Amino acid sequence: MPRKSRQQHTPNDDQQWQQAWEQPDPMDTSRKAQLLGNIHHRLEGTRRKKKQLYFIGISAAAAILVAVFIKLPWAQQEIPVEAWTELTATDNIRKVQLEDGSELWLAPHSALRIYPDFKNRRNTQLTKGTVFFSIAKDTLHPFSIGVNNHQVTVLGTQFTINRLDSTDIQLTVKEGRVALDHAGGRNILTAGQQVYTRIGKAGATQTVGPLTADWWTQSEIRLFNISLESLIRCIETYYGVTLSHDRINPDMKVSLTWDMTLSLNENLKVVNTLTGANIH
Repeated sequence: MPRKSRQQHTPNDDQQWQQAWEQPDPMDTSRKAQLLGNIHHRLEGTRRKKKQLYFIGISAAAAILVAVFIKLPWAQQEIPVEAWTELTATDNIRKVQLEDGSELWLAPHSALRIYPDFKNRRNTQLTKGTVFFSIAKDTLHPFSIGVNNHQVTVLGTQFTINRLDSTDIQLTVKEGRVALDHAGGRNILTAGQQVYTRIGKAGATQTVGPLTADWWTQSEIRLFNISLESLIRCIETYYGVTLSHDRINPDMKVSLTWDMTLSLNENLKVVNTLTGANIH
């Protein structure tokens, strides 16, 4: 038979308390001590039960709040950018296929960072140069590219971002729709459109040819009657370099094939041979 707790009371105790309340007759000292002791035990037991229920309730509420907080998207702990996977290209184009099926072409001397949990959060950061993106469609996981203080967001499309400097970019869309968020608001670009930012804000949207976005991903580029000055500017922008040369005749134009499989120096030798210039 289980032992009765010292805090338990019997019906006789209740009857004695009721009787003491209804018939407050004089009682001897030992009787008063007994009744006061029973009352004390009951009060202490009630306090302990309330205290236990209070802490249980607080603990349960805290556990629920923690679980909800962890599931909220904005409450997820950010992984430092230094821990992201970095993709770089040296002197030649680098093609990369991501785990979601998207394909990237990094222009020479370009760099892009990929978020560690890319499968669930398709975030990237363009830190240098030019990248052509061919994004696999995934309506549940938008693909975003951070560059300077701009944000480019897509679901499935093809476009090129050129990081011009630490502030501005050039965005050219080949297919689909792309959202560009910048200091001046948001621009939506569609296929065949291009925009530059100036001091962090997007300028007027321009209409461009279909090859403007990814001409440099081809193995060869045929250039017809292009001015030497324009050619040098294109080379410097694409390769992210500053070229040295003698004085250039502003009227000089040239037609040639630029072999994207060759190094910059090898292609410059061809240009110098055709023009007699000394570009290096």
